[in-house]
Amino acid sequence: MEAFKFILPALALLFVWVQWIEPHWLRFRKVTVHVKKPLPRPLRILHLSDLHTTKHHFHLDAFFNRLGAMDLNLDFVFVTGDLIDAESGIAPCVANLKKIQSRLGTYVVLGNHDYRNYHSLRVWRHLFTKTDSYTFRAESQRNRLKEQLSKASAKVLFNESLRIALGNGKEMTLVGLDDPVSRRANIPRAFSDVRSANLSIALTHSPVTFPTLAEHKIDLAFAGHTHGGQIRVPGMGPLARLLSHVSPIIDSTAEFGFHGVVSRGMGAKAGVRMRLFCRPEAVLVQVEGAP
Repeated sequence: MEAFKFILPALALLFVWVQWIEPHWLRFRKVTVHVKKPLPRPLRILHLSDLHTTKHHFHLDAFFNRLGAMDLNLDFVFVTGDLIDAESGIAPCVANLKKIQSRLGTYVVLGNHDYRNYHSLRVWRHLFTKTDSYTFRAESQRNRLKEQLSKASAKVLFNESLRIALGNGKEMTLVGLDDPVSRRANIPRAFSDVRSANLSIALTHSPVTFPTLAEHKIDLAFAGHTHGGQIRVPGMGPLARLLSHVSPIIDSTAEFGFHGVVSRGMGAKAGVRMRLFCRPEAVLVQVEGAP
């Protein structure tokens, strides 16, 4: 009985930490990747993912204020899906993205929460039973999200590619996939006009597409969706790996022949936002080219 005097308060503190403290303790992480293609200069890319915005949140607004005030010298901002979790999240999400400037633009792909509404209890049920239950968002919501992003000079890519000039006669190809989780990704269509031997970068909401992207010999891919597993145990990694139906690709990887940068996300669905040793993040990626 004596032990319960310590165990119960410890469990209460742990619950407070994983539910209300760490999910709001955003970090700014920097990584450097090297590609085999020559570049006129290193590229600086801010990778954002899984904002799950429903309204203005003080901690998220303050973090974007901080990012906007930093001298990041960005070439691109890439956003890899799950921008909103309700129509009310469109305005605050776009307002925060407008705070960050880049030379070559902001590019977005959508995620499953941008297409579907999920109830928090059903998300928990999916984690343990693989059953999926949701309702579709009204098309007007998605159109409004796209329209507001466009007004903020952010381009949404739907299974398409763009060729972007980098200077000094060099260019890159940017490929954006529609959401693979809701089966909207069409990789052959997205790569139909990709012929360049220059740097190729792909944006996708989920890293489940990485094995197929490897067939197109890309150099770099950005994804989110996994939230890093949210609950991680030192020495074991994400507990989600214990669930047989969860994708084995949870973290950044180079096992498919290219650099796959997987963000741990900035938010989560209300009710399932618990985090432990897995802080939400924005990632600054510096891409170094071959000599």
